[in-house]
Amino acid sequence: MTYSQKLQKLFPEIVLHPEDLLLLETFQIKYLPERVAVKEFATLLATYPVVHRFLLVKYPPIASFLSQILKENPAIKNQAYIKEHCHEALWEIADLIIYNKCPERFDTQAPIKWEIAEINAITSLNGKVVADVGAGSGRIAFLVAPVAQTVFALEPLSSFRSFMKEKAGEKGVKNLYIMDGTLDSIPLPDHTLDVLITSNAIGWNLNEELMEIERVIKPGGHAIHLLQSNEQVANPFHEKLISSPWNYSSLEDNDEMKMKLRYFKKIK
Repeated sequence: MTYSQKLQKLFPEIVLHPEDLLLLETFQIKYLPERVAVKEFATLLATYPVVHRFLLVKYPPIASFLSQILKENPAIKNQAYIKEHCHEALWEIADLIIYNKCPERFDTQAPIKWEIAEINAITSLNGKVVADVGAGSGRIAFLVAPVAQTVFALEPLSSFRSFMKEKAGEKGVKNLYIMDGTLDSIPLPDHTLDVLITSNAIGWNLNEELMEIERVIKPGGHAIHLLQSNEQVANPFHEKLISSPWNYSSLEDNDEMKMKLRYFKKIK
């Protein structure tokens, strides 16, 4: 099963349109060259020039990539092929689109549920200053808010930040502070946090992320990375995390055919 097929199976009720690409934010467009189905994406760009113009204006450095794939993949005229190509192009990057279009779907579609006890087994969160970085829809932030003193939820997507703000208001959560930020550029002073948690968020810019994480945690505080994997796909960051200079410890647990992975270290 291809990645696009997996996403269609996961979100069968969602219909995507080429104009949905106008929802992408700058940092998402940056990674399109690594993610798109090139031939199919070129067809979409040729068919929907408004998308092409939007990407160029939103993130000018992508111009050379777009020019190259359009040159290497001439426009086609067969309408059935055009429709097929556009469908595949959208679903190959559907996760990026759905983050923006339907943030509530990711809040309910968690592939693995984490429990507060699984985090407290590493270090107690009671009365602590905690950050959930790459927070997404805030599942971890809302999980730890009842026991922590303060929770910062850092998320670069405005759709997720709006979703968390609305949810915090509905639930009356007063100690949750929602901020724009990424793991390699955390808008907090040095040594601010007792605990920093990520959930399937690390790896876009791993070395810089790990350095930034250690900058914002107090000496004696903890960094915790919650990840999932399966028997077919190993965690690509495992060796990096457990090796020098990072030296994380790890725990593994099976949960309904998936592997729950916890990486953690105490900051010196």
